[in-house]
Amino acid sequence: MRRVYVGMDIGSKQYAAVAVDVRGKMVDSEVFRTSERNMISFCEKQKGSVTVMIEEGELAGWTARTLRPHVERVMVSDPRRNAWVSKAGNKNDPLDAAKLAELLRLGSYSEVWHPENEDIAEFKLVVQRYDECSKKLARTKIQIKALLRRQGVITSGKGVYGLKGRQAVLDKIESEPVLKLVELEYEMHDFLVCAKAKALRILKQQSRKFPVIRRLKNIPGVGPVLAARFVAYVGDPNRFNKRTLASYSCLGVVKRSSDGSPIGRERLSKAGNYALKDLSRTAFERAKVTKRSNGITEFYQASLARTNSRTNARLNTQRKILAIMLAMWRDGTEYCEEMVTGVAFAGS
Repeated sequence: MRRVYVGMDIGSKQYAAVAVDVRGKMVDSEVFRTSERNMISFCEKQKGSVTVMIEEGELAGWTARTLRPHVERVMVSDPRRNAWVSKAGNKNDPLDAAKLAELLRLGSYSEVWHPENEDIAEFKLVVQRYDECSKKLARTKIQIKALLRRQGVITSGKGVYGLKGRQAVLDKIESEPVLKLVELEYEMHDFLVCAKAKALRILKQQSRKFPVIRRLKNIPGVGPVLAARFVAYVGDPNRFNKRTLASYSCLGVVKRSSDGSPIGRERLSKAGNYALKDLSRTAFERAKVTKRSNGITEFYQASLARTNSRTNARLNTQRKILAIMLAMWRDGTEYCEEMVTGVAFAGS
C-alpha cells in the first residue's frame, strides 16, 4: 500500500500542509484557513496510508483528535527537539511543514503523548486550570507581603490575608498611592480565592467520571485533588511501567559517562512532568505528618535506615507512591498496606 507522510504547521489563522512519499518526494502542498473541514479534506485526498505529524502547541490536542478518525496515525512532536525546524535560518509555514513531513518519514522526532479519550482530555484541562489558579493565588500572596515589607510592615503567617489581619496592616500604611496598590492586590487575592474554589468544584464534579480517583484517594497523603492530578497527567495507565513513570515524573536518575568513565555526579532528570513530581512530594509530606502509622511512613523509615540519607529515602518513597497509584489504576485494585512492600522499585 502507498504510504504518505504529512507534515502540518498549525496556526490559529491558517495551516500549511505538505505530503511526501516514501522516497521523500513532495506529492502535495497546500496552505488553507484553519478549520476542521479543511484539515480533513487535505488528508482524505491523499491516496494510500496517511500518517500526520504536527508540533506540540495550543492547537495540537484538538488537531490530533480531529484527524485521528481519518488517518492511520497522528504524531505530536516535541518542538524543543526539532532543532532543524525551530533554529533554521529561513522559516515559513510551508517550509516548516515540509521539514515535519521529512522528520516523520525518517522517524527522527520525539513524540508528545496526547489522550485519545475526550473525557480525559477535558479533565486534564480542568485540572490544569485549578493548578493555574493555585499558582496565581500563591504569587499574589507573595506580592502582598512584598509590598508591605517595602513600607516596613513585616508580617508572617496567613492571618494577613483575612479581613481582620489585612485591615490591621492597611492601617499601618501612610502612603495613599501604596495603600491603593495593596488594596488592589487584595482585590486580586479575593478574586483568585473565588476562582480557585469554583475550579475545585468543577474538578470534584468531573472526578466522578473516573472511579479510580475514589480508590486512589485512600492512599495515605493522597486525597481527592492529588488523585485527580495523577489521573489527569498520566492519562492512560498502560503507557507507563513503574520505571518509566518515575522517569516521566522527573524522578529518574541521570548518569553520564564517556569511554566507560563517569562524567560529573548523578542527578535527577529535568525532563518530564514536574506536576507529578510535586504530587508525589506533597503526598509524602502529608503521609509523614498523619497521626497514625501507615505503610508510606514505614517504607520511608526503612529506606532511611538502608540509605542513611533523608533525601534518597524521600525520593524512594515518592517513587513508591507513584508506583502504587499506577498499579491500582492499571489493575483495578483497592489500596492496602501490603501494596507498599508488594510494589517495589529497583534501588528503593
